[in-house]
Amino acid sequence: MLGALSYMSASSQSIYPAEVERWRALVLEVFPEDEVHDVLSVMECESYGDPSVRYMEEWGQESVGLLQINEGWLTGWGDEEWAVRGHDGQSVNLEDPSTNLRAAAFIRHYERVNEKDDWSQWACQP
Repeated sequence: MLGALSYMSASSQSIYPAEVERWRALVLEVFPEDEVHDVLSVMECESYGDPSVRYMEEWGQESVGLLQINEGWLTGWGDEEWAVRGHDGQSVNLEDPSTNLRAAAFIRHYERVNEKDDWSQWACQP
């Protein structure tokens, strides 16, 4: 029996609670495979996998959803180029898990383009 366990791939074993692990397939649709661990790690810390979580920041902006996207990203923090928008140009529902993950991917792109540290926009780090 012990020998059989040694042949299990690391990807078949989860270190995340079921509330977070249930989003793995959706994370794989949005992020490259080599970023899945980081995304799930941040998600566990930020929302524990609950897409309806909201947190009012001390500066008056609310963070929303699986990866706690700050609503300031909906306006681009004053720079429309960096505003999170739907395909029709309208604001998005950050409680929707797919939308929240896509917004997070967009923010990660922002970090790379602006040469910021990985996950610099999140309080929780992988």
